Amino acid sequence: MSVLWEALNNINTITIGLLLLSLGIALFYEMINGFHDTANAVAMIIYTNSMQAKYSVIMSGIMNFLGVIAGGIGVAYVIVHLLPLDIIVASNQSATLVMIYSLLISAVIWNFGTWLFGLPVSSSHSLIGSIIGVSATFGVMHGFELSQSVNWKLVYGILTALALSPIIGFGFAFFLMKAIKKVVHNPKFFKTPDAEVKRKRPNFWMRLGIIATGAGVSFAHGSNDGQKGIGLIMIILIGILPSYYALDMKSHEYTIKQTRDSAANLAKFYAENNETLTKLVNDKHLISALKIKNTIAECNVNQEYETTALVASKLSGIKSYSELSPKDRWSIHTAILCSDNFFAQVEKTYAISDKDKAGYISAQRKPMISATEYVPYWVIIAVAFAISIGTIIGYKRIVLTIGEKIGSQPINYMQGTIAQAMSMVTILLANFAHAPVSTTHIVSSAVAGTMVADPEGGVQKSTITNILLSWLFTLPVTALLSSAIYFCLSFISK
Repeated sequence: MSVLWEALNNINTITIGLLLLSLGIALFYEMINGFHDTANAVAMIIYTNSMQAKYSVIMSGIMNFLGVIAGGIGVAYVIVHLLPLDIIVASNQSATLVMIYSLLISAVIWNFGTWLFGLPVSSSHSLIGSIIGVSATFGVMHGFELSQSVNWKLVYGILTALALSPIIGFGFAFFLMKAIKKVVHNPKFFKTPDAEVKRKRPNFWMRLGIIATGAGVSFAHGSNDGQKGIGLIMIILIGILPSYYALDMKSHEYTIKQTRDSAANLAKFYAENNETLTKLVNDKHLISALKIKNTIAECNVNQEYETTALVASKLSGIKSYSELSPKDRWSIHTAILCSDNFFAQVEKTYAISDKDKAGYISAQRKPMISATEYVPYWVIIAVAFAISIGTIIGYKRIVLTIGEKIGSQPINYMQGTIAQAMSMVTILLANFAHAPVSTTHIVSSAVAGTMVADPEGGVQKSTITNILLSWLFTLPVTALLSSAIYFCLSFISK
């Protein structure tokens, strides 16, 4: 908090107000994320009466908190890099705020609106769609090509993960349910809550399985979805306070030295392999990370040696990033992003022909990028609390949808346990791959998988159709919504 406190003491009152409002909207977005996604983690526990709702949501909040802490920041910075931050910072503060507010308002409107109807939709889709809409509209209004104002390569990768993860969750749940049916024959494990007359809850082992897998889904959710909120807040902090958040101002002098040495080593690597790398550049095997015109920002693929050497030079003799001027902090930030993107491509190229060189590049990239890819602890804690509060407030609508409206009949205890277990596995695999995915759609798909696997079961086509339509329309609708909001706010702020 010391960096934020220093920033608040050195900016004007209006900027403070706008910053706090931005952070408030971002945390409200995370609360709605809790309405939608974390409710999926406790849906089976509450619906099957395995644990009282108040205890379920407390457990979910704790597991989400732990998931966010243990999840890392890989997914968060996938979200951050969706929006070329150089565009934001190089614009004036008014334009920066318009972009941030537009994507925040768009994501909140869609998420909150769909929650009112109890429809499980993807918070990931809404956030990504909003970022795309704002970026694309900014580009059109300022004479850029669409390929320049949106990181489309990253978008395609995210959409692939969003599309495949529900299919994987469905497949895992379907095949495991089929296998369990052949092995387990005790009818107590396959009862539905409405069939329980005396105890009104599952037997001990099913309760244990449902609660344990529900806790696992909460943990997995925190490790993936929590990072989306973290990424959103980092966009706000870097965009509004670039002088304080372009680099990790709390870095120890030895960490700064590691960053400097890594940049120097990569520059040396470039010089030693200049002939090969130059040929790869000329043959378009290595391309520029940013293609922004009008001098806003650019990664020049033909000057990568100079770009990387700049980092080493600027950090020479520096014990704290506070010793650098605000302009130098941002130039180092941009140079590191450009260099990391370039050498990531080089690493992939050498991974086939020379694994030793590829390994060396990988080892040097990590300490260099650590200067720009970091998250203050207060951001992690704030996001974890926001998701937990959202769970407590709004879980009921989604619980009913998951429990009764996906299958042709209410979900039974075994189906709930399997659906949660396979959802947890799918989300953790995605987190390992730094892929933002939708907890909502994974859980819904896993539930559908267990229903289809039951010879007497099936799915309610109307609910599945609504979920699929929401999956298809969320991204374009939020992109158009954020685009319209950005256009209107840009006109008003002139």
